[in-house]
Amino acid sequence: MRAILVYSLLLGSLQMTAQQLSYSLLSADGPSPRVDGTIAYDPSDRRIYLFGGQDSEARNDLWVFSLAARRWQEVTVSAARPPARFGHTMVFDSASRRLIVFGGQARGFFNDVWAFDIAQGAWRQIGRDDAGPTRRYGHSAIYDGARNRMIISHGFTNSGRFDDTWAFDLAGNTWRDLSPSGTRPLRRCLHHAVLDPQGQRMFLYGGCASGAGPCPLGDLWSLDLTTNRWTEHNAAARPPAREHYGMAFDSVRNALLLFAGIGGSIFNDTWEFEPARSAWRQPVVAGPSPSPRHRLETTYAPDRGVIYFFGGSTDSGRTNELWMLGPGFAAVTPQVSSEGIANAFSGASGAVAPGEIVSVYGTNLGPLEPVSFNLDPLTGRLPVSGPGITATWNGIPAPLYFAGSGQINMQVPYELAGSEEATLRITVLGQASQPAAIRVLPTHPGLFPQIWNADGSINSPETPAQSGAIVTLYATGQGITNPASRTGAIPSGALPEPAAPVSLTIGGVEAELLFSGQAPGTVGVMQINARVPEGLSSGTAPVLLNVGCRRSQTGVSLAVQ
Repeated sequence: MRAILVYSLLLGSLQMTAQQLSYSLLSADGPSPRVDGTIAYDPSDRRIYLFGGQDSEARNDLWVFSLAARRWQEVTVSAARPPARFGHTMVFDSASRRLIVFGGQARGFFNDVWAFDIAQGAWRQIGRDDAGPTRRYGHSAIYDGARNRMIISHGFTNSGRFDDTWAFDLAGNTWRDLSPSGTRPLRRCLHHAVLDPQGQRMFLYGGCASGAGPCPLGDLWSLDLTTNRWTEHNAAARPPAREHYGMAFDSVRNALLLFAGIGGSIFNDTWEFEPARSAWRQPVVAGPSPSPRHRLETTYAPDRGVIYFFGGSTDSGRTNELWMLGPGFAAVTPQVSSEGIANAFSGASGAVAPGEIVSVYGTNLGPLEPVSFNLDPLTGRLPVSGPGITATWNGIPAPLYFAGSGQINMQVPYELAGSEEATLRITVLGQASQPAAIRVLPTHPGLFPQIWNADGSINSPETPAQSGAIVTLYATGQGITNPASRTGAIPSGALPEPAAPVSLTIGGVEAELLFSGQAPGTVGVMQINARVPEGLSSGTAPVLLNVGCRRSQTGVSLAVQ
């Protein structure tokens, strides 16, 4: 728990609940203006794919938008392709880099499954008609990467609305009915569902239950992907009921974001649901929002921490606008220098060590309202990209702890071991900083300025340590370890210890070390359990850490009684 507190103190009061958002119009040309044309984001080349939808008729065209070039281009496919449709769903299969399309309607309804292999540029039908769920449109779908499956839920045909939930196994191309026998959301269509990767659940919101209940709906449900149980999330304040809206789950903010839709009137409001508080609120949005619209489609870019909305119907008719919703950024190139790179615990600059946590200072380095990053609960790893942000050392991505306009906290990759110099480059919304070169040392230790007593209290003149007592310290910059630590990952087995020799002095006297290794549940943090030497005078004793031939900063002291 103390190590987690070190993390929280390292990040400071960097809560995202007050983070300001802004909308940006990226494009208003390319594909024909349309409704119900699904989009999906491919992080490997930072492109958005659009398939089908309805303009004057149902479509089966495929388009790709390059975020680097800010341009749409139609994808030419000579072989078989899915029949034209709208009201279908499309997810991005990140394991196989494919687009997965299910269902929809045109002159009739579909329940086929098609995959577009992005590398090969070809469509292939992987789920035959009538093999699983009933034909439908206006349903919802998510990609469950942890279980290599697509989950679809609810929907509509001319025979009525559904309340079932199905999983399509993307390895075996087979369907399985997941519909629980107990409580489940009311039959509906024209809604959306999104994945909460940290909570391992699927959120489903709103839609239309005409014939079975209200239309529009404003209820919010979640399906636990481990227990397969539905839970309704009631809140005193909530958005007006709606259908045909845009929705995504922002894993950086750990919140569900809702935009626009129709329900009595056409909306352009923005709402946010925070699972941690089980509460809705309207986030701060800087600048104007898009005009009211419905029948739009949404995708989320986890590496950029931004949401994209495409198309829909407005008061002026159908649109092909592509909008981005994300943190507000200064629209200028990021700037950083070698002098702005420092050990996050000690503040010492001039060099880095493999695995060290560093604070990088500069301008335009991230969003105007800062964000902090969490370990992925499934992989135990920190992200190597944030809301429009990446950092590389000699081209190797750096795991991120925190990013703001003036500071980024990150881990130096262990892969730099053996290098004498490294070049740091930070990229924000496609704009790269000038490279900053800095020396690489085997070790560059920095002590966290607080020390913990054996009873868990923070050492201070009011809570001093006794001679012979055990105290706990934390450091970073210990260099490579044995066994080898993985960049950005918590240890999965034995706690790694520094490969270089470690010693600690308190009041100039060498202290007995009971443990010196990676702190459990952390990335880049070393924990030292040491015994306070006997015979020290009461008062404050300076503490120095040696790892290899490098010594930590001065100024850290232990209160002794």
